[in-house]
Amino acid sequence: MEPWLTPDEPTISPRKADLLKGLDQVLYLLEAYLRDLPDEALWWTPAPDVPPIGARLQHVVGASSRLATYALEEAYDPNALAALAEQDWTTTGRPKTDLLTEVRQTLTGIRGRILALPDEALDEPRPVGRRRIPVRRAGILHHLIEHAAHHTGQILLLARLWGFHSQGAQRVTGK
Repeated sequence: MEPWLTPDEPTISPRKADLLKGLDQVLYLLEAYLRDLPDEALWWTPAPDVPPIGARLQHVVGASSRLATYALEEAYDPNALAALAEQDWTTTGRPKTDLLTEVRQTLTGIRGRILALPDEALDEPRPVGRRRIPVRRAGILHHLIEHAAHHTGQILLLARLWGFHSQGAQRVTGK
């Protein structure tokens, strides 16, 4: 069953439950759709200036970590976080198992940190980015999930396109 359809746990507040289910849904979709995808598909570039699946997975990890830092850590260096963002889109050729493990660890870690947060802390403003714009923790975490879900949708589409691409290549080459 998809995580968003699961019953709420009685010990978790509805606000936290919604955040947790959003993280769980992203992970569920990525694992389900990429399970049978070959490693070569992760670094296939379907068109110029269209980042591959692997780079998008790296970005989900990096952006989620940065947004979690804004929401959950007391102090951070915004310039260091901006420098890390540059690395997200690098073509590394990492295997699928490594990337999915990193996504799972990142989202699971964020999940644990949300659970540990007192409910009233969700309404506390946190400074975001170099301009230190005050945003409620809940808003940052909601955006983290929206952002991860956005790129998950792109990843699922690219996985489907890879399927058509690889079938077409098999017909042309006879393999």
